[in-house]
Amino acid sequence: MDSRHSTVAENALLGLSYRSRSAALNEAYPRVLVLLAGHFIGMEEGYAAVRGLGTGNFRLRLWAEDQLLGTNSAGALARQTGVDDLIPPGQAHKLSPADADALLIPVLSLSLLSRLVHLDTGHPFVRLIVENLCAGKPVGALTLGAEPEHYRWSEQGLSQASPLLKEKMCSMVTAISGYGIRLLAPSDLGSWLSSSNEPPRKQVLTEEDITAAAKLGRTTIRLKGPAVITPLARDTARQYGIEIIHAGLE
Repeated sequence: MDSRHSTVAENALLGLSYRSRSAALNEAYPRVLVLLAGHFIGMEEGYAAVRGLGTGNFRLRLWAEDQLLGTNSAGALARQTGVDDLIPPGQAHKLSPADADALLIPVLSLSLLSRLVHLDTGHPFVRLIVENLCAGKPVGALTLGAEPEHYRWSEQGLSQASPLLKEKMCSMVTAISGYGIRLLAPSDLGSWLSSSNEPPRKQVLTEEDITAAAKLGRTTIRLKGPAVITPLARDTARQYGIEIIHAGLE
């Protein structure tokens, strides 16, 4: 049996295992479909975020892109994410907004981000995301994979992107936010669905945040949505020559 058939068989067995227990689950628990893409950064954080969401009152299903399934077995992905209800590749095209109460993108790859910005519904992930947005269903995305000034990029030796490249990534993230995709940090996941219809909470930028950015050599900090900047943070930003930009006001 080749690896492709092995993966499909493993998917089917895992799905049967999960659904055999589904009758015992509270049907009132939100159904969250996780759309998992592969990327060169943010995978571990994405896996951890899904595992964390799985400890709450949610029923999770996982749809992994074909490229990711080509390098990881279904069992390996189940162990990484803690989700054992994986959708077999041959069944994914049948999914519709009726199959989930919310969509989560735990790894916002640049490939998926670009396709979303251009509304490339020829890609199955994008098609389902657009359908869910048009149906009024919550769609959330962890943005680390497209935030080149996040400290994790520096830790992995990826902090030398040109200003134009950084600006392009940031503008694409801003664009999908305008489409209705909720931009999330891992700490937001616990309250994401319960607050999906509430206005976004204000960020608070402190002197400690500015100092941390200066240590990473950053010259700008981009704020997405409402924010409070403490007076000491403003003074520290001027001291280090760091520009504070509100993404929606450029």
